[in-house]
Amino acid sequence: LSLPACPAPEAFQQPGARPWGKTTVGVRCTAPSWSMFLQAQVTVIADYVTAAVPLAQGQAIEAGQLTTMQGDIAAMPNGIVTEMAQAIGRTPIVSLPAGAPLRLDSLKSKPVVQQNQAVRIVSRGENFSVSGEGKAIGNAGEGQVVQVRTPRGAIISGTARMGGIVEVAL
Repeated sequence: LSLPACPAPEAFQQPGARPWGKTTVGVRCTAPSWSMFLQAQVTVIADYVTAAVPLAQGQAIEAGQLTTMQGDIAAMPNGIVTEMAQAIGRTPIVSLPAGAPLRLDSLKSKPVVQQNQAVRIVSRGENFSVSGEGKAIGNAGEGQVVQVRTPRGAIISGTARMGGIVEVAL
C-alpha cells in the first residue's frame, strides 16, 4: 500500500465502534484526499472491583466484602464495576466466588422506583426545570432507566432517582 504523504493525518472511528479492545481505527487525509482503516488493539489499564469473599445470590454487598484489582478492562466484558460505590448496597443476581470481577449487569439495586408507583417526572435545562406526574411501568434502582406513563397515556423513559423522581433528558 502506497499513499501520498499527508501533512495533517486525522484519526477517526466509525459511529458505534468500541473505542478499546480489538477495534478498527480510520485515518484520513483531506489534501491529498485518501482514507484507510487499521486494526488496533487498545488496552485500558484501570482498577476494577472484585469480590474479596464469596458473595451469595441476593446478599446485600458491603464495602468489606470487596477489593480492587488492576488490569486491562478493555479485555473484560462491558459493564465492569470500577468503583466500590457502584456495588455497595446492591445484590448479586448469581453467587460469585472470591476474586470474581463484578459486573453492573449481574448486580441488582434496591428499587427506588416501583411498578405502578406515582412518580415525579423532572427535566432540567440551562436555567429552567419542568416537572409533571406519571406512573412507573416497572421497577428501577438508582440510576437505572425506567419507563413512565404520563396522565395522557404517553410512555417516556427516564433515569430513576431517590424519592420517586424520574429524570428525563431533553
